[in-house]
Order: sequence, then structure tokens, then C-alpha cells
Amino acid sequence: MDEPKKPSKPRALSYTEMMNGGQQQIDSATHQQELNLQRRRVVFERSVEHLEQSFNTEAHHIGGDTGI
Repeated sequence: MDEPKKPSKPRALSYTEMMNGGQQQIDSATHQQELNLQRRRVVFERSVEHLEQSFNTEAHHIGGDTGI
């Protein structure tokens, strides 16, 4: 016999899902895509922060204390 499909870990509902009676309407593939996008966003944000820090440090060394 087939076992019933176990529910996956619950997640926050989107606005549309809340307006549709609180039903989660996302398949596994879409959920994985969302997770991958979130991970990529975090990596990208860290890279941007690192570049900003490097730029500020370099600008400080070039300009010295004169503010130029």
C-alpha cells in the first residue's frame, strides 16, 4: 500500500495564500528554487558588504586624514 504523503516543514504563508483561505500552494520544486534564491541573495549581500568595506578602507588610505 502507498503511505500517505507526509507534510513538509511548514513555512510562512504568502499574502496571496492568506487571501485564499490560508492554503499553502507551492510544490517542492518551487520551494527549492525559493531556498536557492535566498541563499544566493545572502552570498551576494555578503560580497557587496565586503566590497564596500574594501572600498572604504582603500579610500581612507588614499585620502589620508585630509578627507580628499
